[in-house]
Amino acid sequence: MKNELKKKYDSIEIPKNLSNVVDEAIFKELEKPKKHWNIPKSIASIAAVFCIVFITMLNTNKVFATTMQDVPVFGKLCRIFTFQEYNIEDKTKKIKVRLPHIENVGNTDLEKRINLEISKIINEEVKQAEIRAEEYYDAFISTGGKEEDFMPIEIDIDYEIKYSNKKYVSFLVSKFETLASAYQEQYFYNIDLESGKVFTLKDWFGSDYKQIVTERIKDQISTWDDDNKFYLFEDIEIEDLITTDRSFYINKDNQIVVVFNKYEIAAGAAGILEFPVGEIS
Repeated sequence: MKNELKKKYDSIEIPKNLSNVVDEAIFKELEKPKKHWNIPKSIASIAAVFCIVFITMLNTNKVFATTMQDVPVFGKLCRIFTFQEYNIEDKTKKIKVRLPHIENVGNTDLEKRINLEISKIINEEVKQAEIRAEEYYDAFISTGGKEEDFMPIEIDIDYEIKYSNKKYVSFLVSKFETLASAYQEQYFYNIDLESGKVFTLKDWFGSDYKQIVTERIKDQISTWDDDNKFYLFEDIEIEDLITTDRSFYINKDNQIVVVFNKYEIAAGAAGILEFPVGEIS
C-alpha cells in the first residue's frame, strides 16, 4: 500500500513551462535600466502586466487586485513584500494568491531571477489548479451531481518568512488545495546576504554534506516509535535524496531544517516531514 502511494507520487506530471508571452512580458519590465526607473510608476507597471496576463490566461469571472503592501524590512537593505494580491472565484473554485517579491539582496540579477521564478511558479500553479477544478466539476455533474450541491475547490497560494537577520533570509512560497492534499507544494529560498547568493546544504556542510545530513536525519528517525516508523517507505535511501536542490529553511531557533514533501519518503498519513540538521552561526 505504501509503495503504491509512492508510485502515485512519483507519477505526478511536472507542469509544463509557461508561454513565452508571459516570460517576455515580465522580463521586459524587470530588465528596464535603473536610470529610467520611476519607482512607483515602474512597480505599478509591472503589477499591471501581471494583472493583464492572469486575467487573460485564466478567463475568470471575478478578479480582485489590491495595492501592494510592505512587510518587515530585514536589516538595512533586504526586504520581502507583497507585490500583488488577488482573489478569483466562480462556481468551480476559490483562489487566493499573495505574490511576494524580494529586493535589495545585494545582487540584482539574483533578485530578478528569484522574482521571475516565483511569478512563473505561481502562475503555473493557478493555471493547473483551475484545470483540475474544472475537471472535478465536470465529473461531479456528469455523474448526477447538481450544480447547487457542488463545493468549489479552494486554492490558497501564499508566502511565509521563516528567518531574517543581517546575514540570512529564508522564506517559502506554498500552495494548498482542498481537492487533493497530494497537490500541496512548497518552494524554499535561502539567501546569504553577505555574498548575495542562494546557499545550499553543500555550501553549509561542505563536500561531505550528503553523509553528514543523512546521518543526522537517520539518528532522529531511530528515536521514533514503531507507529511512526510504520509509515516510512521501505525502499527509500535518504542519502539519494540529499542533493544540492534539497528543500530546507532556517527556523527561529537558528536551525537548518530539511524538508520532505508528503509521499516523498513516507505514506501520506505522515504528512510533510522536517528534520533539524544543524545550526547557523
